[in-house]
Amino acid sequence: MSGRKRRIVAAFSAAAATYNDHAEAQIRAAGLLLERLPPLPMAARVLELGCGTGLLTQRLLELLGPDAELLATDLSPAMIAQARSAMADSRLCFAVVDAEAPALPDSAFDLIVSSLAAQWFANLPATLDRLVGLLKPGGRLLLTTLGADTFAEWRAAHAATGRTAGIAAYPKAAELQAMIVGATVESAPFAIAYADARAFLKGLEAIGAATPRPGHRPLPAGALRRIMAGLGAPCSITWDILILGVTKESQ
Repeated sequence: MSGRKRRIVAAFSAAAATYNDHAEAQIRAAGLLLERLPPLPMAARVLELGCGTGLLTQRLLELLGPDAELLATDLSPAMIAQARSAMADSRLCFAVVDAEAPALPDSAFDLIVSSLAAQWFANLPATLDRLVGLLKPGGRLLLTTLGADTFAEWRAAHAATGRTAGIAAYPKAAELQAMIVGATVESAPFAIAYADARAFLKGLEAIGAATPRPGHRPLPAGALRRIMAGLGAPCSITWDILILGVTKESQ
């Protein structure tokens, strides 16, 4: 595991107890994904990647048939423990799995879902290709991730002072669609209101999402204060949710 991936896991593990109280964007993104679920067989085999505390997991269980099987996975053992403590269902199993290198059998799942985890992948195109390989013929991959306009206001506040935010360069919808043959991508942006920049940053920390892009150096305190003031209070922050779907060709 790379040093960056270890830092990401540590941040999410530290946030396991506070995640649900600050996960408005994650709840809304999960809802967007659920609205697009395909019809599934009663005994569907489903894989969830990046389950976190189980916000999507619980809602999936409510929609799956009595003979379905759901494998909910995350790279953070603390997140898995939090999710496991919140729900019990004979159809549900949990496992610590690296979504970028899942040691799982090919052609095994009717549905693979992931909500707001893919933005952390080091190699998204290769991961998407691998995940399609895990699907049964006719199976569906459905995920949400962050798009290029995410946190546009925070980026603009940095740019106004000649700085660059420590946020990753997320893809545009067309760029994400081009990563995997046969994919469709929708953009469903929404804004969340925060009391001020400090509340926005604290919210990211509370869900484990404050790890900066590779190579970013922390700003001097004075520069950061100017950027935070420039964002205004209260402030509205864009979450540009991209919804990717792809079906494995039947053989």
